[in-house]
Amino acid sequence: HKSLEIYAMDGDGGNLSRLTMSDKGDDYPAWSPDGTKIAFMSWRDGNGEVYVMDVDASNPIRLTHNENVGDGQPDWSANSNKIVFVSNRDGNLEIYVMNANGDDTVRLTHNIGVDYQPAWSPDGKKIAFVSQVDGNLEIHVMNSDGEGLVRITNNISADHQPSWSPDG
Repeated sequence: HKSLEIYAMDGDGGNLSRLTMSDKGDDYPAWSPDGTKIAFMSWRDGNGEVYVMDVDASNPIRLTHNENVGDGQPDWSANSNKIVFVSNRDGNLEIYVMNANGDDTVRLTHNIGVDYQPAWSPDGKKIAFVSQVDGNLEIHVMNSDGEGLVRITNNISADHQPSWSPDG
């Protein structure tokens, strides 16, 4: 069984480079909009935690420290100052935001159902995510402070992986 690792390559598939070497697994990479850092989830310390490293894989820094719970699925704000992520630290998958250095974590969602796969809008004002708040997995959008929740999809199928167009 091989663990998941993070690689980078040119847009044409050339210059493949392995960035992580964890025997426990690393995934959910997210390149910072300023192009200097990669946030990712790693299991290297026994449970899922959010890390940041330079794009050449140097200086990996663990940002979250929550034993026995999972923190992951990071995504960057447009100005590269904040990271939104998912955690079950309060007993249920919810969306949190923290400064890019790991300080000042704030819980944004407070739903009975799970919330995950956050995606920050290009202008930094909104966060799209998957939520089970209404009983079915649907795409929702909220303001970056957690206010103004709006359901975007509404059907009997499960909806996943929200992503923003470059113009929002």
